[in-house]
Amino acid sequence: MHISDFEIANLTKGCKAFEWLDVAPRPDGGQWRVPLLTITGVEDGPIFVVIAGIHGDEYEGPETIARVYQQITPDQVRGKLVMVPFFNLPAYEAGTRTSPIDGLNLARVMPGDPNGSISYRLGYYVTEKFIMPSDLFLDIHSGGVALNICTSIYYYHTDDEIGRKTRAAAEAFAAPAIIGNTNPAAAVYGCSFRTCWDRRKAGMFTEAHGAGRTLPHEIECFTTGVINVMKHLGMMEGAPTPQRVTHYLVSDDQPGGHANASVAGFFRPEVRILDRVVTGQRIGVIQDFGGAVLEEFHSGRDGYVTTLRAVPRVSVGDSLFGITDGTCYLD
Repeated sequence: MHISDFEIANLTKGCKAFEWLDVAPRPDGGQWRVPLLTITGVEDGPIFVVIAGIHGDEYEGPETIARVYQQITPDQVRGKLVMVPFFNLPAYEAGTRTSPIDGLNLARVMPGDPNGSISYRLGYYVTEKFIMPSDLFLDIHSGGVALNICTSIYYYHTDDEIGRKTRAAAEAFAAPAIIGNTNPAAAVYGCSFRTCWDRRKAGMFTEAHGAGRTLPHEIECFTTGVINVMKHLGMMEGAPTPQRVTHYLVSDDQPGGHANASVAGFFRPEVRILDRVVTGQRIGVIQDFGGAVLEEFHSGRDGYVTTLRAVPRVSVGDSLFGITDGTCYLD
């Protein structure tokens, strides 16, 4: 089936299925495709959409989705669980963050264009076929190859219905860090989180340590988290399984929380993920190959280190760290 013909509303009740959706022709005569996993209950209920593989070097989401799919049967479900483990197969095959076909970052082109290049087409289908029909949308991300990011789930920290809905779902998911975005209208344009917000759809996303591998405790956390959200939504029986939350943080877009390299060299961090830092504290340095410091980086605010470069190799413009405000209440 071509993805343009796919409709979540047409899924057969009481079924569990793995199929492929065609997107665009490949030069070898085949098709670029999207793998689709669905579990539909006999009874009506919410539509929960979980996608991963927007970036081709992030592996926590695909493994989580496969585990959820293996664990759940239609008789356990009310409503529809719709999952895509690898939305960006061109990038996955290349092992890169961006597409080798058009050089674009799929998380920067949504809502996309059905007549554009492969990334724009994928972005369009994420938006129209998966975000728009959903009652709740979850995009599983991680730090990829270059970054370490704290194991976390992000929601809309806004005083309205969509904010309350995503916060409650994020708390049910229960990643170690639960992070609210106070200004989702200013989130990076083209990502699913911003696209959901612009269309007033309930959207969340995760992050994990990344660095080009998966960690068993993070996969377990995310697998439990997805099932917890289904229980929270009334899609499955039982209460969410408790998981240890260590930080409630708020991303308020204040300056001083991020830094990019202005020189190339070897990055040596002096903090760890989720360390508490204060304004002016040195976060790390870029050295030359003889160990001389080329550039120092200091925190421009108080907060917690939520992102830290994992790969020492640094080029001009590379992201080095991110600091987020909030409360540590169980550390």
